[in-house]
Amino acid sequence: MLRQILAAVLSLTVLSSCGGYHLGNVKPSELSSVNSISVPLFKNKTQEQRLASLVTNSMVDAITRDGTFKFVSNSEADADLIATIQTIKYSERRFSRFDSLKASEMYMTLIVDWKLVDPQNKVLSSGTVRGRTHFSISSNQQLSRTNAFPDAARDASELIMLRIANGF
Repeated sequence: MLRQILAAVLSLTVLSSCGGYHLGNVKPSELSSVNSISVPLFKNKTQEQRLASLVTNSMVDAITRDGTFKFVSNSEADADLIATIQTIKYSERRFSRFDSLKASEMYMTLIVDWKLVDPQNKVLSSGTVRGRTHFSISSNQQLSRTNAFPDAARDASELIMLRIANGF
């Protein structure tokens, strides 16, 4: 009797613990036909050199890490991810203890417009993301900003992947 009750409780626990979960891809319905994506070099409207290749490579890494879509060349892709780096915004996070006009830490926001288009140039999904990071300012402020770009690029790429892989 005790074994039967224990078996019933155990089977109910096992069956109920999986309720609501899905195995595999849960991509948005408008992207159900898309299995592979190509990523041409992002356009860069800023004055920062090599930023387009940095953000493009970060996007390729995000697609590869996520695994929902396969990264392929342009001729084999179900869709192309076309993006433009619009601007970079800086704001102060923390000021120097001895000089209230000198920032010791700053925020960086990388604004990227993107769209996912099919081979007939029909827009499947689009949006604008803001990749954010913060950084400490050393004696060379330009070097500090340059070193913060990979973090902002990674954040923007992950936000794009969240949108196209999960719908939010």
